[in-house]
Amino acid sequence: MRFFEFRDITKKQLVEGARIHHAEDFMFWGGSAEASRVINSIQNLEKGGHSDVTVKWDGSPAIIFGRDEDGRFILTDKSGFTAKGYDGKATSGEALQKMFMARPGAKNDPEGYKELGGNMAKIFPMFERAIPKDFRGFFKGDLLYFDTPPVQDGKYFFKPQIVTYTVDQNSDIGKRIGQSKAGVVVHRIVYDNGTEGPLPKDFQFEGTDVFFVPPVTVEKAPEIDNTKLNALKALVSKHARAIDTMLNQSSLAQLKMSDFSNILYAYTNSKVDTGMGNMGQDFMQWLDARKQVSGVKKARMVEYINTHKVAFDAMWQIHTQLMQVKDDIIRQMDSHDSTVKARIDGHGEGGEGYVLAHPEGDIKLVPREYFTKANRATER
Repeated sequence: MRFFEFRDITKKQLVEGARIHHAEDFMFWGGSAEASRVINSIQNLEKGGHSDVTVKWDGSPAIIFGRDEDGRFILTDKSGFTAKGYDGKATSGEALQKMFMARPGAKNDPEGYKELGGNMAKIFPMFERAIPKDFRGFFKGDLLYFDTPPVQDGKYFFKPQIVTYTVDQNSDIGKRIGQSKAGVVVHRIVYDNGTEGPLPKDFQFEGTDVFFVPPVTVEKAPEIDNTKLNALKALVSKHARAIDTMLNQSSLAQLKMSDFSNILYAYTNSKVDTGMGNMGQDFMQWLDARKQVSGVKKARMVEYINTHKVAFDAMWQIHTQLMQVKDDIIRQMDSHDSTVKARIDGHGEGGEGYVLAHPEGDIKLVPREYFTKANRATER
């Protein structure tokens, strides 16, 4: 690859990147058009579209690494890269370890932070050797393992966070794991000219100590319930104008409710803890208890929803049915034989889910009923 002259890379670019929404949530920001895009994308999975679906890894911690304008190698985590009270852009394993031990959490969990800091310091030289010396820019990724995973019944297994992964030892990925000492999945690359995108297929890392895990594609297409999807299409078509009117950003801005879509998303996430049933029916009660929203704004929002009651109810009906279709597809893909298998303690087969690549924006296929719930319940 050709590398360009270094220009300033903002912290926002490195930490936020491209937002991937849950399949059922796109409607909050894009209205009926986005709901239709997601439905059509799901329908295409049975016709070969599954080749655009990749495993979504549950790695930890999230890291940022690369070379600055002077070619110095930096390895840190998201908090370290955006730190204001200290220099979190560690240029050595020792500095990286000290950064973790200086954090407030280390007082409550000294052994845990000591282990994490030691592991990060251990992999620092491996990552430094892996990044070409003429490269300028940074990578964002999630660590999968700090040491070569153990083998059980002919499969490597590792548990970076709440999902346990097993990989056939004799598969191409398994053979590469066996050569490595650490593993990471790279989500995005931020070039020295400030542009950002997915990791190019032709990018060459150096050495074998670090395994930069390539996208793992779903190997078998799921069976699609077209009756349900066609019913969803009809429902979206019937209420498209009303939903789009309710979610119109200009109208919401005039009423000082520009964050309406984000509030819908926050409510949806809150439902994960109690079950995803009766979506929308208890929104008013949830809103009334939400301290982040002023009383004046709550009253204005309630009035607005009552004015658009048909659209509001239809939106949640579409949201629920789309989530049900998505969850059925996830269950099918989790049950298929594949090189990489995932499971969550107390649940069984299934991990963080999948990502459906799409030119107008990737779509997240994540099982909220068990992964998101387990993830939210995990202490960090």
